[in-house]
Amino acid sequence: MTAIPVRRMQFDFPEVLDPLIVVGDPEVSYSFIGISLLLPYLEPYLIRTMKAARPRVQDPALLADLDAFNGQEGQHYKQHRAFNAAIRAAGFPELEGLEREVEADYQRFTRENSLEWNLAFAEGFEALTTATARFSFERGIDEMIPVARDLFAWHLVEEFEHRTVAFEVYDHVCGSYGYRVRVGGYAQWHTIRFAARVSRQLSRSNPAAFERCGGWSGLAKRQATLLRDVARGLLPKLLRTYARGYTPREIAMPPLAQQLGLAYSERAARIS
Repeated sequence: MTAIPVRRMQFDFPEVLDPLIVVGDPEVSYSFIGISLLLPYLEPYLIRTMKAARPRVQDPALLADLDAFNGQEGQHYKQHRAFNAAIRAAGFPELEGLEREVEADYQRFTRENSLEWNLAFAEGFEALTTATARFSFERGIDEMIPVARDLFAWHLVEEFEHRTVAFEVYDHVCGSYGYRVRVGGYAQWHTIRFAARVSRQLSRSNPAAFERCGGWSGLAKRQATLLRDVARGLLPKLLRTYARGYTPREIAMPPLAQQLGLAYSERAARIS
């Protein structure tokens, strides 16, 4: 048995969705979109990696968590794929090239790298998303448009719920601290780099949004606020994942995430 619920959700996205999904903040909007565009390629990679590790996991409880992790990730990329289609319909064909590149990366990682490497990469990504989920619930995502806020809130809740799995599978199969830090750091760089590339591309392709949000003076204010919040809120959480004694077991779910998890479970039960 596992405490990680697999919810089969259904989100109603419009046919066309303006990429300004965080009101008044193009750069943060586009970074969220960058992560969303990544997920239909990354999450199948995570599932492949966990399935490859499964024969080497001897703990029945961890096996149950592994299967639930894969179940949640399978739901995530399906919903983000639908969200991404609505973004693409707004007219940004140049994103397709970036998506092809990152898909090729994950296929190559599976094909050419060891199971240990892929598990360390998966753990590094999951450490990043856990830190980001903590930061997002503290900072708030209320400025998102409702359809995006609903999707990302559900996803962030589930990042909390399965936060221990990739770490514990890696620890069970491999266990090297130094290797985890080296490959996990690369995974985090790879993820952030892709989101930044998408953000730059959408900024170039959508100059009208930049002007509507205050032009260069607006950008300066947004960057100052974001850098302050990241330095105070996200960076300490992310750096903690590099500590020798780090374990996601020590991280508690915030009360709001717990409440949302219950609400999404009730919603999923009505859908099914």
